Amino acid sequence: MAEIRPFKGIRYNKNIELDKVTSPPYDVISPEEKERFLQLHPNNFVRLILGEELDSDNDENNRFTRAKAYLDEWLAGGVLVEDAEPSIYVYNQQFDQNGKTCTVNGLTVAVKLHDYSDKVILPHENTLAKPKSHLIPLIHETKANLDSVYGLYADEQGVLDALIERVMQKEPDADVCDRDGVRHQLWVVSNPADVCTVIEFLKDKQIAIADGHHRYETALAYSQEVMAKAGCSCGCCGSPSSFAMMTIANVFQKDMTIYPTHRVLDNLSDELLAELDNRLSDLFEVQDSSKATIMEDMKHRGAIGMYRAGKARTIRLKRDPGSLLEGSKASRNLELNVLHKLVLERLLGIDKDKLRDQSHIIYTRDASEAISLVDSGRKQMAFLLNNIDVKAVLDIAAAGEKMPQKATYFYPKLLSGLVLRKLD
Repeated sequence: MAEIRPFKGIRYNKNIELDKVTSPPYDVISPEEKERFLQLHPNNFVRLILGEELDSDNDENNRFTRAKAYLDEWLAGGVLVEDAEPSIYVYNQQFDQNGKTCTVNGLTVAVKLHDYSDKVILPHENTLAKPKSHLIPLIHETKANLDSVYGLYADEQGVLDALIERVMQKEPDADVCDRDGVRHQLWVVSNPADVCTVIEFLKDKQIAIADGHHRYETALAYSQEVMAKAGCSCGCCGSPSSFAMMTIANVFQKDMTIYPTHRVLDNLSDELLAELDNRLSDLFEVQDSSKATIMEDMKHRGAIGMYRAGKARTIRLKRDPGSLLEGSKASRNLELNVLHKLVLERLLGIDKDKLRDQSHIIYTRDASEAISLVDSGRKQMAFLLNNIDVKAVLDIAAAGEKMPQKATYFYPKLLSGLVLRKLD
């Protein structure tokens, strides 16, 4: 199962203000935010993960070669410093949710790369595209895991939680608040006994990818290239590239949060929409709601939200989904699968090919935005979803199944720049 290894992490010099140089992950940074981070500090991590693109760029000089140059320069100049001992890293995030302070803990480690078919590292959702093209040249140039994949493991008895809590009694080695007010703290753990405890506990566990499928797949592809050049086909050579940096979290933490991604629809025929209400009533209990109360009504009724033509309603299956859907119990009970299989596909004809083409659906994490898109006339209707149970992600992945694309949005996001890992 999962093979864990400590590594010599590379972190910013302790004299540098972390709030000036760390950033969100590349995939949640808008163009405007990118410019702000670039201006914030000459050593901001954005220069590595999402650098400037210039009209003069060519094969020899571009954002990827500049990322390598920045990384080499910052290491040589002491802006970035490699830890003296191979270590694992305790990672704590504190954030506000509805006026309550919440906390999520994780461990940043090196994890042995496996093909998904090995059922050691598990994907949890279908992706819309192949790994983003910019990740491939970036890893080739920098030869580094700049960002961490986010993974999930099961520790119901809290074995590693106890270790983490003990480590957190000390002063953190890094402490910074991000743009959203989330506090991120990091502790370096090089004690061999603690490292061994983590390795031993996880050696019979599976890890599900919570966030960063594209990062993982890019690291795996790069590892396979390195092994092929070395004449190794099994990964037994122990090359650093056969591992990837991953921050793993226990799914049994009470404050772990997965926000839903809502579906907003367009390009549906008037005839199909006119028939929808009658067809829904065959399978679903349909109840009235309002724009102001729909999210609360959904939560209390255990129902999906539906908004169309100024009318808010909730829909909930009249009978057990086990009689209507295939797959594991966790998959059948997943609200998103009910929506996709029984409403989008069966009633509206939006099958897997149309989902991939994105010809009918756009995605938003903001329920108000979804409703506004319908009210403005730009879209025809919206389906709103409740938060997803974190353990369901691991259960579905462990069953060898996947959620529909754009299923989850884990919050908070990992911070980029707290620690990175070189591959040579």
